[in-house]
Amino acid sequence: MRRLLPYLVAVLALPLGGAAAQASLSVTPAYTYLTAQAPYGSFRLRNEGTQPLEIIVTAEYGVIESDSAGRGTAIVTGHAGLLGDLTDRLTFFPERLILAPAEERVVRYLVEGAEALPAGGHIALIHYRMRERAMLSKDAIPAIATAISIEYSLVAPLVVVSGPGASRLGARLLETSGSTLALLLISEGRFPFAGGVRVEQEGQVLGRAVTALYTRRRVDIELSAPLLRGPWRLVFDNDYPGLSEAVRRDLQVPAPLELHHW
Repeated sequence: MRRLLPYLVAVLALPLGGAAAQASLSVTPAYTYLTAQAPYGSFRLRNEGTQPLEIIVTAEYGVIESDSAGRGTAIVTGHAGLLGDLTDRLTFFPERLILAPAEERVVRYLVEGAEALPAGGHIALIHYRMRERAMLSKDAIPAIATAISIEYSLVAPLVVVSGPGASRLGARLLETSGSTLALLLISEGRFPFAGGVRVEQEGQVLGRAVTALYTRRRVDIELSAPLLRGPWRLVFDNDYPGLSEAVRRDLQVPAPLELHHW
């Protein structure tokens, strides 16, 4: 199942009976990587809108991935390549809450039995399903206008690394121009990748981008000089925002890839 990828901080504006109500929820952090030795943590939720929000927290097995042509990115549920499924191991507190405008709450989570996970990466998509009840204007018809209920959802990936190990990566050149190179990175192993991707040719670094990869991901890299005909390399690192030192140690750096530009 594929769904369009939502923004993790969303704003939904709705005209209600001549007035405008605005729903907005922020989730921090937008993603989490954990080790099997410390499989717990929390997300901070804040209602940035003008109406109360009822929030239900659930987990679903899946990934955020690009399609095979690299033309779009979506949330895909029901499979996650070779990554394991965390959904049956996750517990949340609280699972349901109501946030008033400008109110903040913390949702804590625990991955039970993480020490028994096999080597590799394991994932769950945490869904924050929201229902806003926005009252209509006093001029609306009472029989049909007591309230409008709007439902929508935000998703935050949670990954447990049971390591140590490195992702086995493949790459396909999608397109290149004088200033931009587009790649489709493909994970061929049980570990995800989160870090930097450098383009090197003839001993020079031509550009770098940062990405998180579970199965497939398009990566666009701004180049300082055009890619010449002949061999070039992709070199990886694990410098990715929000990774703890423990995760960096377990999520090892993949081997470089040698490619050729015709």
